[in-house]
Amino acid sequence: MNVTSNARQICVPRVLDVDAGAIQRLPETLARAHFCLDRVLVLCGGGPSRQYGDQVVAVLTQAGGKTFVRTVNEGTHAVAEALGREAAELDVGLLIGVGGGRVVDVAKSAAHHCDLDMISVPTSIANDGISSPVAALKDERGVRRSVASTMPAGVIVDMNVIASAPTATLRAGVGDLVSNLTALLDWRLADQRRKDTFDAYSALIADGAARPVLPLSQLRSRASIEVLAKGLVLSGLAMATAGTSRPCSGAEHLISHSLDVMLGPRAGLHGEQVALGTIVASTAHGQSPDDFRGVFTRCGLPVHPSDLDLSMEATVAAVQGAPATRPNRYTVLNEIDLSSKAVRELLDAAFTV
Repeated sequence: MNVTSNARQICVPRVLDVDAGAIQRLPETLARAHFCLDRVLVLCGGGPSRQYGDQVVAVLTQAGGKTFVRTVNEGTHAVAEALGREAAELDVGLLIGVGGGRVVDVAKSAAHHCDLDMISVPTSIANDGISSPVAALKDERGVRRSVASTMPAGVIVDMNVIASAPTATLRAGVGDLVSNLTALLDWRLADQRRKDTFDAYSALIADGAARPVLPLSQLRSRASIEVLAKGLVLSGLAMATAGTSRPCSGAEHLISHSLDVMLGPRAGLHGEQVALGTIVASTAHGQSPDDFRGVFTRCGLPVHPSDLDLSMEATVAAVQGAPATRPNRYTVLNEIDLSSKAVRELLDAAFTV
């Protein structure tokens, strides 16, 4: 009997290692997953993270592979395209991104352009880009834009490396991960309005990734970093499962994108801006932002526009401009009054304790 299956096909990382010393085990870890290590292009940052790129090159070379190294100085679409072309010319079989969000996003996009497997080796966990099929890169005007990219075929998170990252990057990771909870509210709303299709399975993953972060207080403890790292990896899986960034991106992300457009090079860390957007979005949904405000306060994230040196007028403008940053993404912002007076009242409600 022939049975027609409607089962979904999901691209997920073939290998995951979240542990101390993961970089030193990299060749064995990748070999067990049958990645070809004969010719590898390693992309890394030029700052403090370069030492970890050098470590990756050293262990791969010791394992007998031919390694090419390129430094990523700019996180732009143009740079990603150029590196994708170079990877094809070098005839490498694998691309590895070692660094912060900029490097990992460039590596994912470059791999997308040349149809290669890509391994994510983050040196900080400031957002869920470490494992997502989305890259946030700057366009020709210097504005960050999110585009579809390659889902990492492997994610290697060395806890020793992450523990040495600046605290600000850990804080930003908390902001980005917690925002799943308001993004899911927007996704359900869009489904109710027949503007999108809600997927309970991927939503379950996104929700389960975010909730363990809410009680965090000791951000730099090993246990907290592990919860954060694994949650961000699960967020990437939720997006891959859904085939969209919907499980992890709603009105709060649109507000951050709007701030990016307004502020350009002066924009804050993505996760910090998203944290503010999460407080606004939850209030717009008629829910108390107290749980969000609690974890943000304990972790040192902004809980008021002034914490990011933003005036209330600028924040009003950011909320008003948010829907235009992604017109096809229906959120609670499409349902509320966006006049200056109404948005100011919303912000007063959101940020008054």
